[in-house]
Amino acid sequence: MDKQSGFLTHYLVSGPRISHFDGHANRSQNGIQYEQYLRSLVADRNQELPVRAEDIALGKASKLGEPWEFLYPCSGLVNFSHFALTLGKVELLASTVLHADEEVDAAALLWTYAAVDVWLNGEKTASVQDPVYKPIGKTAMTLRLRKGENNLVVSMQNLAVRDTRSIFGIQLLDGLDKLTAGVPDTEAAAPFLSLDRWLSGIGYREGQLLLPPDPPCRVFLAYGDEAEGGQEITDISIPGSIEESVPFQIHDGAPFAVVYGVIGDNKLSRKIELLHNQRPVYREGVDRETVKNELFRELAQIGAGEVFQPLRFGLFYVLARWNLGLRAPCDEQHISRALGQIEQREDCSDFFLAGLLRLMAQHELPEALEQRAERAILSYRYWMTEEGSDAMCFWSENHALMFYICTYMAGKKYRDRHFDRSGRSGLEVEEVALGKIREWLEDVEQWGFEEFLSADYMCVTMGALLNVADYMDEPESSRAMALIDSMLAAFARHTFRGSIIAPQARIYRSVILPFTQAAQSLMHLLEPKTPAGNSEWLVFLMNSRYHLPYSVSELMDAPLETAYRTGNAWVKLNKQSRYMLTSVQSPRWDEPQVFWDNISFDEGVDVESNDYVKSFNERFHGTTRFEPGVYGYQQHMWYAALDNDTVIFSNHPGELADEGGMRPGYWYGNGIMPAIRQAGSVLGAIYEIADDHPVAFTHLFFPEDKLDGFERDGHWLFGHKDGGYIGIWCSEGLTPHDDLLFHCEYRAYNRLSAYYCKLGSREEYGNFNAFREACLSLAPQFNPRTLMLEASDGYSLTFIRHTNKTQYV
Repeated sequence: MDKQSGFLTHYLVSGPRISHFDGHANRSQNGIQYEQYLRSLVADRNQELPVRAEDIALGKASKLGEPWEFLYPCSGLVNFSHFALTLGKVELLASTVLHADEEVDAAALLWTYAAVDVWLNGEKTASVQDPVYKPIGKTAMTLRLRKGENNLVVSMQNLAVRDTRSIFGIQLLDGLDKLTAGVPDTEAAAPFLSLDRWLSGIGYREGQLLLPPDPPCRVFLAYGDEAEGGQEITDISIPGSIEESVPFQIHDGAPFAVVYGVIGDNKLSRKIELLHNQRPVYREGVDRETVKNELFRELAQIGAGEVFQPLRFGLFYVLARWNLGLRAPCDEQHISRALGQIEQREDCSDFFLAGLLRLMAQHELPEALEQRAERAILSYRYWMTEEGSDAMCFWSENHALMFYICTYMAGKKYRDRHFDRSGRSGLEVEEVALGKIREWLEDVEQWGFEEFLSADYMCVTMGALLNVADYMDEPESSRAMALIDSMLAAFARHTFRGSIIAPQARIYRSVILPFTQAAQSLMHLLEPKTPAGNSEWLVFLMNSRYHLPYSVSELMDAPLETAYRTGNAWVKLNKQSRYMLTSVQSPRWDEPQVFWDNISFDEGVDVESNDYVKSFNERFHGTTRFEPGVYGYQQHMWYAALDNDTVIFSNHPGELADEGGMRPGYWYGNGIMPAIRQAGSVLGAIYEIADDHPVAFTHLFFPEDKLDGFERDGHWLFGHKDGGYIGIWCSEGLTPHDDLLFHCEYRAYNRLSAYYCKLGSREEYGNFNAFREACLSLAPQFNPRTLMLEASDGYSLTFIRHTNKTQYV
């Protein structure tokens, strides 16, 4: 049990079991409503107790057919989130034990996105019948605990569809001093609890793991992502004194280490990411043409072996090979696998369809594959209003254009054929798609990108635009090329010392290492001196009419202070030679404020129009209309940078621990959106986390080992690198925390907190001490009653609560 938060953290679990789920007929032209309908069907209601406490035993199969296992790690949220490409049903059983010193009625909360039933000592205590996508639900429970041992059994059911949120947590609100937590099958579980404590006690300092004394079993150290092989360190971790931790030198340069213990046939492992060992990679002494050719050859080598190994983007690598005049033994198998993904209508199968259509436009397929491809293309579901059910996302900015251009290319290729799910001829399909593509282009030309600066998703958008550029006539072809130019220019402006460092409408965990983002490959193509990157979407540049605008590389090193609108967002950027500060404002405070209208609530709107789709996407993802207090998704709100691999930012995590797989995640996105305002080299952020969100803290990403030096002074943190300086003040006392990362995180344990960030340089202040003293003199203050942050330099920011916290979902 986490005594600070009250979350229960020890469980035995059986599952998850994921089975096929019949999608039923699509009864709505609204994809969100359709998925809500499916969620209402997926869970079995009025369940009986699925297992008695005395029947729960480690290794024994439950009624799900899965063995009971000890869950490690567990932050308090039992999190089996995963990405489901097709529709399915998720089922999980979990059990924990509470020991009470005396009879007590304990107030508790059940947090869940899924359908959950809870039994206490065989009696049903709480039930949530319908899963939701967001926001997370909170159900009050009273746990009537008897003296001694009390068994809790939890059954979780959920719809598997895309980023499936199979999560629940039980949080005790009182009586923590009278309760202790354990798990069933006490004797068999005891070694696992001991190993849990031992693994959780591992520390790190200056290239050495600090191993707790007295390991409870054989323990091993491996390098990489998996607990496989490695060196036994059992005897090494036995010190002369039982109170001592044992330092153990790890390999210099290893990006990951895994420490794991073995109990019988079971392993518990702790993954440790050594962030300071992850550095940009450069190609020395190469020009642009060489870089381009090397990147294309590297892509062509993927999947070129003698033995077939399934690859998510195997088709793209075939396209790269064939464009270079190469063939590999398993190319037809890679194409066949992509056809299977298209036939099953997996989420993101529109990507593979775009690659297939491009491949077929440039090369001839073997006859059997050609015939199969034709059947797959004619029977594909090209929009959510067409017949059928699946897990595909149609409505995000990148998917919308991808579906439009796939529809256009398919209709044009098979003009005289019948398309099964729309009932249209190919010519009609082509004409409808042409109208949608024109609407999409016109909208982005007028308003800018919704998935602005997304270093992952905009590579997908670029792929769709390249198909427009290469397989449509004028003026659409030239318009697509111009939008790619604008995309690359925006990335170049937000490039600092070679890495893209930008606020982003949609982001993943690569936010902590910006030089690893997919779009970094584009900057590397434009300027070979930048950190190397790669992306499968570069394949679409091969044999393209489009030519990279190399002149925009001049924007990468140029100091710049600017502000601009994209979608409904207002972005600020201050890039100097020693530092960079950039953010998206929440809420907008520019004048005059111009927003596009969300028409998705209007009666009688054309649900096939791109204006509706864009509005629909804002309801689901909340991509560019930023307001404090609203539930967030994948938006990254601000960055400070002192180098191309050294960034600092704050966020409100969407989950309690790193590596949980949620969107929003631990380091990317925000559970609840903050107020943000940037003024020059100063930025303020205010977070008010309502009681209806389980994560009651915010945190700061502050990678100490990436800095040349850092200091702490009261509520201030200071750091410097290569003549760039940063000072960050927080209204709450900041507490260091180590999870997957060490020496990178400071938490503010309060639902209400404010951050004030100031950047400077050696040229501006002379030295680091002068900068630090200047920051201290600013004396930031945060008034929790008025929700106002102020400093003596005249900076101010007020958190204005927004009433619609569900972002329309």
